[in-house]
Amino acid sequence: MNALWKLVIVLTNGDENDPAKQRLEGAQTQIFVRLMIVSMWEAWRLVDDRFLRRPLGNEFLTTLDRPAADALDRLKKRFGQGSGLSTIRNNYAFHHPGIDDIDAAFEKAVSESESEQADWAAYFNKALLNTFFFVSDYVFAHGMSDALSEPDVNEAHRQLLGEMAPVANDLSEFTLGFASAIFRRYVGDELTMTLVAKVENAQDIDDLRFPFLVETPGLRNG
Repeated sequence: MNALWKLVIVLTNGDENDPAKQRLEGAQTQIFVRLMIVSMWEAWRLVDDRFLRRPLGNEFLTTLDRPAADALDRLKKRFGQGSGLSTIRNNYAFHHPGIDDIDAAFEKAVSESESEQADWAAYFNKALLNTFFFVSDYVFAHGMSDALSEPDVNEAHRQLLGEMAPVANDLSEFTLGFASAIFRRYVGDELTMTLVAKVENAQDIDDLRFPFLVETPGLRNG
């Protein structure tokens, strides 16, 4: 989950001015956002099924530190209220939407007053990894906004990203607190660890970019 979250952060660092590249990179970001939603939802299912619903949870729940306990409480409330994340996970990320949902999304996209001709484009390239059917993602985005009951596609995207950040942080906070509780019970309050490496000059995540168009030597479609 953390690996995907770092990737989503990098994908949103784009400063591309070319309109075609903007569309492609934006659509690529949406794909990884959907994968991230699946990862978070499955992580929560793991916590819910194998911690909260098992004797293990009763055993360790009261030993969690305050940050982990608070994170778990927020997660229970967020997922218990029927999160928009679950709606996307069930209909547009982990499972493909039904035909009726796609038809409705297509009609919604067609009726979009600000739609441009490029929104219905397909991009072909000798490198298969650079080929993209933007029209598919365009219709998908409208289906997702409809599922979230948000008429504006861009606002639906902002809402999703805004909901993802605290969930990702709370899942990590709970995981760290649970691991800490295990160590305190079975090892002790202090650990002796061995330094195995020092990483110098690690790159700032805000300086990284993940373009859509890439050179692919040896992978060209002849």
